Amino acid sequence: MSAQPHAEEEFVDDLTSVDDWAAGEPDEAGEERQLVFANAEQWVQQWLLPHYRRNPKARRWDPQWWRYEEVSTLLEGLWQSWEYFRHEGPTGIVVFFRDYLWPVMDVITSDEGPLWAFDPVRHDQVPPMWEAADAPVGLFPDADE
Repeated sequence: MSAQPHAEEEFVDDLTSVDDWAAGEPDEAGEERQLVFANAEQWVQQWLLPHYRRNPKARRWDPQWWRYEEVSTLLEGLWQSWEYFRHEGPTGIVVFFRDYLWPVMDVITSDEGPLWAFDPVRHDQVPPMWEAADAPVGLFPDADE
């Protein structure tokens, strides 16, 4: 099963908390905060890749990163975090790099990360999803129970 890009409608529904602070909470000047990038794809192409550069012989990166559910989910989270931390004063971006960007990207691009099977010669090697068996009934009760 290969990853599917997130539809914009699904993505926006998942951003309720980002919408709350980005478009509803005023900044220090009393103006509503606006997102710099409309979505994670724009952020990856225009901000992340220019700011996170590593040795391509030591790290793995697939230009079609959105095919990997884990990678696309993590990069959506990094984008949302970046949009938040850019408003947090002079140390906000340093905290973002130290606590979010470096640890997450170092895992994503490592030999053991989700891109481990990527081969730049063959772009069709998204690792298959592991199988899972159903848990016994009642082991994980629904949250509303």
